[in-house]
Amino acid sequence: MFVKKIPPGYRDWKVVSVAHEAGELNDIRAVLGNDIAIKAYRESKLPFPEGAIVGRIAWSYVPSEENNKTFGREQSFVAGSPTDAYLQFMVKDSKKYAATGGWGYSSFDKDGKPTDEAAMKTCFPCHQAIKDRDFRLHTLRTLIRTITAASVER
Repeated sequence: MFVKKIPPGYRDWKVVSVAHEAGELNDIRAVLGNDIAIKAYRESKLPFPEGAIVGRIAWSYVPSEENNKTFGREQSFVAGSPTDAYLQFMVKDSKKYAATGGWGYSSFDKDGKPTDEAAMKTCFPCHQAIKDRDFRLHTLRTLIRTITAASVER
């Protein structure tokens, strides 16, 4: 059920989405995908193929005092320090992770230390609500918006 190692090369993966998670988490996050995951997103392929990995990097969401002085009001927010669950990954391996919909879940702190198993047991119950999307929170629509925005910037 749990992935114990950080996938190598994740910092070179493509961005699927960037989001602000409000509430208790109050973070800003970048969602990434390895080449297999990105191809599946682009082809609207469900379920995702074996070997797909979706990752998430999260930082605290903090106001930028410097920018806000320029704007004259609080409107600018930036990534602050890494969150307690700085890195998270979903790894598609239908045999190994059959009990959790074919996905292995992981979470690591800023030093690369895995989150304890008790906390990890909360992952799959939340993802079960989106079984029709192969248990993924970010959809193709998210990726298309990201790709479109990147194309406009060029």
